[in-house]
Amino acid sequence: MKSAVFQVRIQVEEDQEINPLYLAEELQASLNSMYSYLDSETGEYSDNKIVGYKFEYDNFVPFTPKESYV
Repeated sequence: MKSAVFQVRIQVEEDQEINPLYLAEELQASLNSMYSYLDSETGEYSDNKIVGYKFEYDNFVPFTPKESYV
């Protein structure tokens, strides 16, 4: 089995919070509805699964270039 990392950047208002568990659960529900695989050891169909998540607020500083740098 292979693993994949999926990253998104989410913008929210300053007074709002992000619930990473909820996002992982929603992504898992989406995976369950679209994909399954045949487990070679058990011979049964299994869903792909979210095995963990990493959450942190972004410290990315946006940069907007000036019209010119003369």
